[in-house]
Amino acid sequence: MTVLLYNVDAGVATITMNRPDRRNAITYTLLTELQKALTSAAGDESVRVIVLTGAGDNFCVGRDQSGDPTMRVVRGLSVQEDRTRLLDVSRVIPTLVQIPKPTVAMIRGGCAGAGLSLALACDLRYAGTGAVFNTAFVGAGMSGDTGMAWLLTRAVGPAKARELMLLPERIKADQAAAFGMIHEAVADGALETRMAKIARQLADSAPLAVRGAKLNLESALSRPLSEFLIDEADRLITCAYSEDVEEARSAFLGKRAPHFAGR
Repeated sequence: MTVLLYNVDAGVATITMNRPDRRNAITYTLLTELQKALTSAAGDESVRVIVLTGAGDNFCVGRDQSGDPTMRVVRGLSVQEDRTRLLDVSRVIPTLVQIPKPTVAMIRGGCAGAGLSLALACDLRYAGTGAVFNTAFVGAGMSGDTGMAWLLTRAVGPAKARELMLLPERIKADQAAAFGMIHEAVADGALETRMAKIARQLADSAPLAVRGAKLNLESALSRPLSEFLIDEADRLITCAYSEDVEEARSAFLGKRAPHFAGR
């Protein structure tokens, strides 16, 4: 079975973790293939938005501990090898955070451990009301990986992140929305329709503006204000001199939908 499915349709790249029999539990191969898929989407000019989801009834329940030991990220053969393997596959997290296209997680069922890290690394996160979340690491005797504490702190704030990491428990979708772990809990039967609408809105937006906005949001967390304002101005001027801003103006005056070319 192919562990990852990749499909592009009308500007939307859908990446599906495809191990439904294992609730899409993470293996070294799955994260390696995800890195390749994200690199492909980043370099494909036809792709405007990336949707990450899981096959079957779950998003991803974290690391696979009961499968073939050779497939695990941490195999227990040597400290140096496991450290190298973990750092290698962890590259997928900064790739998701920094990729210059909007990323959206569509979450059903279980979303735990490193699976939750993948979701948190996406720009937007929407879950069915039947979804269940858990940081999971401490409960499994582990301190955490795949950027969990970094991502969680930015999503829910430092105080709540400490509680969720140190006292792991099952969190329902409505609670996750209240905490800021996800943006919205949607009725399970309406999740795909809601996601299609969001993906379409993002795909139809001006690519340069979306990219600049995403870079601004990321820089806002790390750059001093004086430096941020310089970067923000540069991105705005780039947009201001683009064909897309002229198309937006023309569409507004003509009372029609704009058609952005990304240049």
